[in-house]
This record gives sequence, C-alpha cells and structure tokens, in this order.
Amino acid sequence: MVLVPRSILLRGSLIAVFVLSIAAIVTNQLFAQAQDSTRISTDVGPALSLGNVEYVEVNTGTEDGSAKQLIVFVHGTPGSFTAFLRYMNDPQMRENFHMISVTRPGWTERDAEKVSSLDVQAAALEPFLRMDASGKGAILMGHSYGGPVITKTAMLYQELVSGLVFVATTGDPELSGPRWYNRFAVVIPRFILGNSLKGANAEIMPLRPQLEAILPQWEELEMPVLIVQGDRDRLVHPHNAEFMQRMLVNADVTYMWREGQGHFVLWEEAELIVESIVEKFNPSN
Repeated sequence: MVLVPRSILLRGSLIAVFVLSIAAIVTNQLFAQAQDSTRISTDVGPALSLGNVEYVEVNTGTEDGSAKQLIVFVHGTPGSFTAFLRYMNDPQMRENFHMISVTRPGWTERDAEKVSSLDVQAAALEPFLRMDASGKGAILMGHSYGGPVITKTAMLYQELVSGLVFVATTGDPELSGPRWYNRFAVVIPRFILGNSLKGANAEIMPLRPQLEAILPQWEELEMPVLIVQGDRDRLVHPHNAEFMQRMLVNADVTYMWREGQGHFVLWEEAELIVESIVEKFNPSN
C-alpha cells in the first residue's frame, strides 16, 4: 500500500475546494447572464403563492372568450420562475397559451430546505394542472432538472397532462448520477459553495434511484412530446435526449438536436423553441 503524505492530500483538497468555488461563481453568473440577455419587458404581474410554490401567470383574453390551453414552466436546479420570463413575454406564446411559470418547492426562500423527492415536487404542481380551462389538459415544459420533475408529474397525473416539452433535461439514470464534484460538494460548507449550488447538489445527489424507479413508466406516456438538446451541453449529458426518445415508445416525439448549443439553449434558441411549441401543440385547432 502506498502512503500519500498528508500535505499532498491537504493540497489536493484545497485545490478541489478552489475549483468548486470558482465553478459556483461562474455557473451562477452564466445562469444570470443567459436569462438576462434574452429577457424582454417583464409584464407578468406580481408573484403569487400556492402551497409551497411561487408563480407568475399570464392569461390574455381571446376575441371569442374561449379558454387558452395551459402551459406550465418548470425550472432546473438552481432556478426560479424567472427562467421562463422570455417565453411568458413572447407575443406568440401570449396569443396561444395560458402560461404559468413556477418556483419549485425549496427555492422560494434563500435558505429553504431543498425538496429532493420527485413525488413531492409533482404533487406541488398538481393544483396548477387543474387550472387548465380549455379542456385539452396542461402542457408541461421543463429545463434541466425540471425534466425529471415534469416526467414524474405526467406519470402521476396523466389525465391532467396533454403534452411535454423537454429542454436540455436529464432522464437516463446512468447519465444522471452525481459526479465526483457533487460528492465532494456535500462536505463543502455553504458559505464557500453558496446557497444556489449547495441546494442544487442536494437535489442531484438522490436523483439516480428515483429515475431508475420510473423506468417502466415511460411507455405509459401517450402524448405529444418535444425534446430540445444541444450537442455541447456540459451540465446535462446530451445523450439524455436520445434516452428519452427511445423510452417514449408510445408518444408522438419531435426531436430537435441543436449543433453548437449548450445547456443554455433554452434562452439562446428561444425563438425557435417558441415556434416549435406552437407548431407541435397547435392550440388554435
């Protein structure tokens, strides 16, 4: 057995802490810049609360008084309802949809305890699904970790969900487990890693077994599905999209593979995604 000097171990630990700390700062800045760079005037009204969820809502009227189909936006980790303001302010989306963007349980307060159970997250969304007045059922759109959340929600409340939109989301248990830095981040103090990434880590660590548990249920989803994935995603393995396409054997899947795009395809390709949503779900018919 080779003994490693304590000084080398300490040096390696300090380097890892430094790398993770820099990654935390850079990641938070990138998320903020990605959202702000594509955001237009935010006319969505005040944030409301329902249970342990915060949300904003846009539901403009129609000439004939008919109800628009509901689409519910679900952010990743870390995140909030602001991730989808670009979509909520888009003229096409406002014309065609009743929209709700949520801040998931665990993220409504800075120091709130994170909710790692997909069942609990799905249950928190159930009241929003019932807000659809069109009779068509709600569409769920998730980014990143929001993908597993909307997947579980659709599996639990199939009668209330009529479509899914996955953007740079995780789904394959083999590709979605914690990486070395996630395990190391467990022991890094919150004041070093920051609330956002410490909280994100708390959601990611127990994700794999939950994804394994739902493997047999993918085939139960019989609805239109849009999958958008960039080939240069460094936060979610791009092959997750191919996994979901294979698993959704009874769904009407449209698969959009975006070359040169990374994890922020949600904002960088917002215009194309909006057009694809309107075309895919064809709410005017």
